Amino acid sequence: MKERSLGDILNDTFVIYGKGFKGFLLIAFIVFGPVNMLTLVSPRSSLQEYLTTGSISGSAVIFYIGAAIVTIVATTTVFSAISAGVGQLVAFGRIDIGACFLRVAWRIYSLLFVSFILTTVLVVGIGGAVLLIPAIASLAFLLFASMALPVSIYEGSKYMAALSRSFHLVKSSWKRVLGGVFLITMLMLGLALVLAVPSLIFAPSDSGGVQILPSAIQYIAGLISNAAAVTVAGIAVTLLYFDVRVRSEGFTLDKLISELGVRVPRQNNTNSLVG
Repeated sequence: MKERSLGDILNDTFVIYGKGFKGFLLIAFIVFGPVNMLTLVSPRSSLQEYLTTGSISGSAVIFYIGAAIVTIVATTTVFSAISAGVGQLVAFGRIDIGACFLRVAWRIYSLLFVSFILTTVLVVGIGGAVLLIPAIASLAFLLFASMALPVSIYEGSKYMAALSRSFHLVKSSWKRVLGGVFLITMLMLGLALVLAVPSLIFAPSDSGGVQILPSAIQYIAGLISNAAAVTVAGIAVTLLYFDVRVRSEGFTLDKLISELGVRVPRQNNTNSLVG
């Protein structure tokens, strides 16, 4: 494996996406398929009431809190399974979906712990954006912890050890990681916004009655949007993680294969991506 420029990493992201499209799509749809059903049963009237009056029912609050937790769990699962799939594709030229989910299950508590911490820090950073020091501290933490999920997937680190390892990796090349995370974030947001347009256009109204077609279109559009954004983010962050390890500790293809925990009897056909 060799060092890559940020442009190469973004290009390889789409090459990897194309090569493993069916596998990545299936991983995302297995998880997001049922989870996105929440958009069809959400209490829209309560949300509209809150926007107009500033009050909301307790049952609606419980629903939205539960939906947020389920969304974080689902996103973490898909991101992590996609990350495992990237390593398989780079090393073996194919994706074993079952092995991807088994890899996630192996460190599920650590992955969820890290994900909830990152989400909490992000919320604190956004909520305290008017205060310069908390915002900067939150963004700095998110930057240095950006490798924690791949660290858990590939190196098996638990909880705080994954965060500590991420800090150690990013510290050696934080400017490069900052540039990569910024580009990945802009790319992910752009994809999400573009793909969410049909969902906004066909959003069911509050006029009452069954609106099957608009609801179906909104569900499908939301599913595609979530799947594409999280998949691209998972691929790009994993490739950035590989690159950081190549630069800091001479990460090799043999080392990657040993960390995957699986053996796929196929000739590697993605050497062009890793040098």
